[in-house]
Amino acid sequence: MTTAIDILILRALFSNPSRYVSGEDLATQAGVSRAAIWKHLDQLQKIGYPIEAQPHQGYRLLAPPDVWCADEIAARLPDPTPGEPNWRVLLFQETASTNDLVWREAQNGAQEGLVIIAEQQSSGRGRQGRQWQSCAKSGLYASALLRPHWPLSQITRLTIVSSLAVAEAVEKLCGKEVRIKWPNDVFMRGKKLGGILTEVQADPEAIRFAVVGIGLNVSQTKSDFPDALHAIATSLKIETGHDYRRADLLVAILAALQRHYREPFEVVRQAWSERCFSLGQTISVQTPAGRQIGQAVGLDENGALLLRAESGRITPITAGDILPH
Repeated sequence: MTTAIDILILRALFSNPSRYVSGEDLATQAGVSRAAIWKHLDQLQKIGYPIEAQPHQGYRLLAPPDVWCADEIAARLPDPTPGEPNWRVLLFQETASTNDLVWREAQNGAQEGLVIIAEQQSSGRGRQGRQWQSCAKSGLYASALLRPHWPLSQITRLTIVSSLAVAEAVEKLCGKEVRIKWPNDVFMRGKKLGGILTEVQADPEAIRFAVVGIGLNVSQTKSDFPDALHAIATSLKIETGHDYRRADLLVAILAALQRHYREPFEVVRQAWSERCFSLGQTISVQTPAGRQIGQAVGLDENGALLLRAESGRITPITAGDILPH
């Protein structure tokens, strides 16, 4: 459960990682006694945050381990501007699917900005109902509720915006190039690092709500993947040799998603196109209407993939899978 005092303390500690924060200042800001601040700091230490205390100086946060705490996410996210999601995070140790939980809450009237994260999913899935490996404490499994009020014709923009946010956030934290494969996958050094699952409830004319699921392989080793996935799947640990805090990744992803969500789509389209290695390639796409072959030449104004056939005819593709050669 998030508390205002814990959020205030964590915001101060993460905002000043190399400096001590005065307990008296924290007490004044929170409107409580210094003893009350100490109790909250003690609880944060028990969760796993290494907080150093020095007489006459205050408190500072040492290198925190990979712990999940909704208070930390709330403390570190930027305040939304008008039109941007106001993120609210709920944490589960295990669930069947974070997308299913957010979908249920959306149907019950939850406001835009709800985010559910889980340490482990028992029935994680990707597009077309494919199973998504959701190992405990090794991946980032999160789903966010959006209510864009966009026309139904712009439904594919959601996956474009989300995949760009994930790619930018991961690259910024890790310093390694992250590419995008149409329609929803993020890659590092030629292997799949994660993916986006966008599920939408819509009226005939407009999107009522969308659930954006994010699955990202963080600390898996090669032995964590089935043999069949060794050649095509990877993790940040495998690719960089480093450990990453999933909270750092989620904060960066949500901040990027918050920014791109209300950005002019032309800006998003340009940035996404520069990262997508599917563009410029001749590809075979399995669509609901059948198989189509052509050169992927870009995105249209609604976010659909533009496929140019040998005849020169360009067809917008809103859903499908790129088939292997």
